[in-house]
Amino acid sequence: MSWLTSEAKLLATPAPLLEGLCERLSSMGVPLARVSIVHFTLHPLLHGRSFRWRPGQRGTTEVHPHGLQHLPPFSRSPFKALQEGLSIIDRRLESPLADDDYPMFAELRAEGLTEYLALPVCFSDGQRHAVSWATSAPGGFTDAHRAMLQDLHPLLELVLEIMARRDMTGVLLDTYLGRDTGRRILQGQIRRGDGETTSAVICLSDLRSFTALSDALPRDALLELLNAYFETMVTAFHANGAEVLKFMGDAVLAIYRIDASAPVEARCQAAARTIHEAVAACARDNTRRLREGLTPYEFGASLHVGDVMYGNIGASDRLDFTVIGPAVNLASRIAGLCAGLNVPVLLSESFVSHYRGGVKDLGHHPVKGVSQPVHIYTLEAQSTARTFA
Repeated sequence: MSWLTSEAKLLATPAPLLEGLCERLSSMGVPLARVSIVHFTLHPLLHGRSFRWRPGQRGTTEVHPHGLQHLPPFSRSPFKALQEGLSIIDRRLESPLADDDYPMFAELRAEGLTEYLALPVCFSDGQRHAVSWATSAPGGFTDAHRAMLQDLHPLLELVLEIMARRDMTGVLLDTYLGRDTGRRILQGQIRRGDGETTSAVICLSDLRSFTALSDALPRDALLELLNAYFETMVTAFHANGAEVLKFMGDAVLAIYRIDASAPVEARCQAAARTIHEAVAACARDNTRRLREGLTPYEFGASLHVGDVMYGNIGASDRLDFTVIGPAVNLASRIAGLCAGLNVPVLLSESFVSHYRGGVKDLGHHPVKGVSQPVHIYTLEAQSTARTFA
């Protein structure tokens, strides 16, 4: 079908593809009652997604977390068999069901479906996904309808692979580089030196006593603790509009970009709210961790406002899209004072000059690399009470 090689390949996800294809096939007289696409994806949280269409209804999308593939009903489904190498499943559901039928056939038969046809969707790298077609027409599909579905299958495979590759690229860039960074790279900012100078609220957070924890904890326990801490921080950052740029050992670097739509005062409020939420989440997590016999954790963070160079740096064949500049260095130095001052967050004078909430003055403190002592503040005690136990 020409639609599959023109408009369809421009669609963002399989959901509108499935809806458009099924509507066109139905208008051509193919008696479709239920159609599904199962796509197994490279994603840190998901094993795959399934897309389902029924006549007269909007398509539905279901996500499948990792581990679900090992459990019924998926482990005993036609999709699992197709993924593992079966070339076709064609079952007339009007005839009595056999003991070795897939359990879902009983459900389909109870819905009044008469034939189930499923084919593997094979990508060029060997990955196998699946599509299924079902009808409630008496006697099932005709030979002509069955032939039509199989004839269009290679085109459907091609379009689904284009969509999957596009989706995978975006997911991996977002996951490993950050949401805004991934978007910029996909838009073509890939040359060394590409970038811009921008104003931002800079937040650098690191785990307290990481060296001691590294020496004391077994590898798996240390990784579990690091992931718990990163989950706490990144959840709070993303909830308040920050761009998480990178993890550096036990540290997280994030920025809140300042522009006409996001003035500095609003960004400072968002950054302070991030710390409030992270402290509260850390306290809740530590309560659970202590109850379960796990090691609790603490963090220290800094908030600073300044100009940063945001772009590509590195070697010609190994680049990093990040922020650099004196403001980033100062934020890092200030964060290092948290343990000595026994507070979870420290604020620079430039941050306080734009922040409209309550702060506590902690005086001037020497900072490595800065010739004069730096004026340091923290958020009001009632807002960031130490709840680490």
